[in-house]
Amino acid sequence: MNQASANAAEASSSAQPLLQVKDVAVHFGGIVALDGVSFDVPEGAILGLIGPNGAGKTTLFNCLSRLYIPNSGDILFRGETILNTAPHKIADIGIGRTFQNLALFSTMSVLDNVMIGCHSRSKSDFVSNAFRLPWVSREEKWLQEVAWELIEYLDLGEFAYDPVGGLPFGIQKRVELARAIASEPTLLLLDEPAGGLNHDEVDGLANTIRQIGHDRNITVLLVEHHMSLVMAVSDLVVAIDFGRKIGEGTPAEVQQNPEVIRAYLGTSD
Repeated sequence: MNQASANAAEASSSAQPLLQVKDVAVHFGGIVALDGVSFDVPEGAILGLIGPNGAGKTTLFNCLSRLYIPNSGDILFRGETILNTAPHKIADIGIGRTFQNLALFSTMSVLDNVMIGCHSRSKSDFVSNAFRLPWVSREEKWLQEVAWELIEYLDLGEFAYDPVGGLPFGIQKRVELARAIASEPTLLLLDEPAGGLNHDEVDGLANTIRQIGHDRNITVLLVEHHMSLVMAVSDLVVAIDFGRKIGEGTPAEVQQNPEVIRAYLGTSD
């Protein structure tokens, strides 16, 4: 962790965590996907969540997105439970997400995909849209300006009018990231953003994640198998295995944790 990250983590340690995962358990029949997992995400931090395949990382993300309902435990965002929040309202309270498998509209342009991410900031309704009230047109113009700013911010300008489905995978990943931050989230959930990227693209992604956190005051919770990316960008790391938390701390501390070495990083001689 660099000095800037250390300062951010230290500054946030005295404040109430932005996100609190408290003893979350999820069972699928007789399978225990999560077994009493707890950790905090300080505001302004980048926290990496690691673990082997099947450890429960995506299950936890789906709980945070309200796609799954925990069997027990609680998840607090800004001190309030999110378990009573409908899945389609998660973006409204300030939580954005990307997915392992791209969830873009392949026949639509980059611009239109990013504008969809602005939906939670729109105040229009069916009647207003049907009658094309003047304020609706003004809002649509404003949302397009917001989308363009994000497109330029993530260096997607030359692809703005291209259908997303025909673009290289690395570009599509950036489009999904732009769409996720279009709702102005306070907390951004990144689900394996480096999957399918080459070495240069991963390096670029690391810089982008840091830049987004710094420029837009977004707290990041990152699930990723690409260990060099996690260790390079994270202020804090939580490791889980078989649904249980086995390690937590700075990247250096987690890398030296014997349980993490055994379960995820490989055994040491």
